Amino acid sequence: MRNVLIAGQHSFIGTAVERRLAAFPDRYAVTSLDMHGEGWKQFDFSPFDCVVHVAGIAHVSPKPEMQPLYEAVNRDLAVACARRAREMGVKQFLYLSSAIVFGAAAPAGQDREITPDTSPSPEGAYGRSKLEAEHGLRALENERFRVTILRPMMVFGRGCKGNYNALAALARRAPLFPDFPNRRGMVYIDDLAELIRRLIDTGEGGVFHPQTCVASTTDIARAVAGAHGRRMLFTRAFNPLLKAAGASGVARRAFGGFYYREDMAAHGYAPGALSLEECVARTEEGHG
Repeated sequence: MRNVLIAGQHSFIGTAVERRLAAFPDRYAVTSLDMHGEGWKQFDFSPFDCVVHVAGIAHVSPKPEMQPLYEAVNRDLAVACARRAREMGVKQFLYLSSAIVFGAAAPAGQDREITPDTSPSPEGAYGRSKLEAEHGLRALENERFRVTILRPMMVFGRGCKGNYNALAALARRAPLFPDFPNRRGMVYIDDLAELIRRLIDTGEGGVFHPQTCVASTTDIARAVAGAHGRRMLFTRAFNPLLKAAGASGVARRAFGGFYYREDMAAHGYAPGALSLEECVARTEEGHG
């Protein structure tokens, strides 16, 4: 029996991990911990084999005034939690970082493939806070305390927020959508939760780059429309405008290329057999 602590109560990823581990009640005992405020500092970490740290600010804002909050929550809280876990004998600390440590997506009309030779180079305060947290955590490692870092591409699944939600909301109602040939890495939440479960089993440290599939924004919109039984028309008429505005925030986030090369995402676990369409259909359950 492995005792697992989810540091970040009610979070999207933490809840998915808890649900996945609950499918094996004879192998895992799971506790979730609220990381708001100062109360967690009095919590007894000693019974746990692994801490899965998912507490953090999940969505990116370019506003400069967000920097102190990113640093306090995404960096300082994670390192302080890991330090307490190590002091109390926890063997493994698993941290949810982000692919954004490699920077932003390419402008619309270009692809940015992340390979094992790509060095982290975050562009904003959010990405820097994640990378600085990684550095602080790795500095705590020793022969009795392993740090496991995950840098997932865009995570989606039922109840998710962020970029997927904005795109899906448009695809649920728009009659027309650009037919644009970009490539975006994506991680289905159940695949991420299963990878985390397996890393808990092995107890291994290191850096991992989860990615379920690579798809175009058009593919995603088509899958969302299909999940709702809607017919949507796709056109290339907007493509010149998208390319012209390629470096702007909205065009880059929606239609820029950003994905892991296949060998970068290989981590000894092949994602589930669900297709993109099946993953999107499950994500869309509950949306009218």
